[in-house]
Amino acid sequence: MRAAKILALTVVCQFAMLGFSLICARAEPAHGDDAVSVPTAPDPTHPAPAKSATLPDFVPQPHALSRSDASTPAAEDPEGPTPPSDDVTTPPPDTTTGSAAKQPASGESPSDAAPASKVRQVEIKVEPIPGMASPKKPVWPTFIGAKTLFGEAKKPASMEARSIGTYARGCLAGAVPLPIDGPAWQEMRLSRNRNWGNPKLIALIEKFAKDAKKLDGWPGLLVGDIAQPRGGPMVTGHASHQIGLDADFWLTPMPDHRLSRKERETMEATSMLDDTGLKVNPKVFTSKQVALIKRAASYPEVERIFVHPAIKKALCEIAGTDRKWLGKVRPWYGHYYHFHMRIKCPVGVSGCTPQVPPTGDDGCGKEVTQWLAKVIPAKGPPVPRPPGPPKAPRPPIMLSELPKDCQAVLAAGPDPVPIPQAALMTQIQVKIALKKALAVHLALYKASAIAGGKGSPAALAKSPALRPHLHKSATAASQ
Repeated sequence: MRAAKILALTVVCQFAMLGFSLICARAEPAHGDDAVSVPTAPDPTHPAPAKSATLPDFVPQPHALSRSDASTPAAEDPEGPTPPSDDVTTPPPDTTTGSAAKQPASGESPSDAAPASKVRQVEIKVEPIPGMASPKKPVWPTFIGAKTLFGEAKKPASMEARSIGTYARGCLAGAVPLPIDGPAWQEMRLSRNRNWGNPKLIALIEKFAKDAKKLDGWPGLLVGDIAQPRGGPMVTGHASHQIGLDADFWLTPMPDHRLSRKERETMEATSMLDDTGLKVNPKVFTSKQVALIKRAASYPEVERIFVHPAIKKALCEIAGTDRKWLGKVRPWYGHYYHFHMRIKCPVGVSGCTPQVPPTGDDGCGKEVTQWLAKVIPAKGPPVPRPPGPPKAPRPPIMLSELPKDCQAVLAAGPDPVPIPQAALMTQIQVKIALKKALAVHLALYKASAIAGGKGSPAALAKSPALRPHLHKSATAASQ
């Protein structure tokens, strides 16, 4: 009996020891390879340091968002530098995913909320274009000049014939065309559509061609530019010829056959100058050319004739005692293969602004010498322009600089020419726009002159003139 009690007590003690071992095992953390770590509650008095959130790296692309590391200088904001700020404990919205950081629950004070981890500040900047050390160079502003509008007109305005304005600032209503072929003339460069003029001028051209053929033995006129269907500034070629009272005539005699359209576009005029460029070539500039110019100057309607200074000098030497007509012949640049005939404003027609009549002097003295000094040909290729600060381009003639009636000429039928609002800019507005653009170009020029040859985006953004430009470029690219 006693032995049984001892055995039972021994079994109970063993079970007790086994239970105590199990309790201890659960209290101690396991360290095996397959063990699972169980988180413990944080110690309020000794909080563990918060881990920084790792942001993904981005490959810089044009106008892409990128992370600004502590080792990289902060990018300049085109609108001004970003003001420095202290470290914050509440993270800003996530700029990489668009999600907002968790905020304390409603009614929960910041002290009751779980402590937020400090995060690395992220700055947003616009990357420069790959391969360029500075933002894209701006271009000069473009304007809708009067030449663009008048160049679009293919037909004349159905209005009473009027030459409006000055020879270099005007337009033409009621124009009529010179037929491309006549008994003593042929029109050249038909693709330009510049065989239009005031009826008074067209009638005189026809008379001049017939007289020169009949009275002077000239084979026939090759007629160059007169004016566009509605006059106005031309896209290329002339500063005048705007009111239908100017016409160009080649000094090359007309061939004895009707020229094809291709020949009229490709046939070259003959220069009247020798190799020096300061004298006429007597083999091509003969008494026939002299008689032709003199015939044109003989008409009372003709007020001026423009020729190359070397041709003017030759006329002075050949004229003899009859020199009255020489006062109408004026030296001017170019005009070495043709001469330019200009008639007076028609009598009784309002709106045409006349020029001051010639003085009557033959112009064969000091004036010719001075003009020849201006047209001395350069030796060798043109000298490249030395590097220097940029200059604003010359602005085009705007519609606002022409007489008000020229707007009515454009708007008249048939086929009226639309006038956009931008074409009505004043000369002052154009100059202001060019002045602002010039400030940008000068800022870029000064930045490029920095040691190293290129200005950094940060250096360029410091320029007050460049800030608006850079801001607009970034905005436009992000749309």
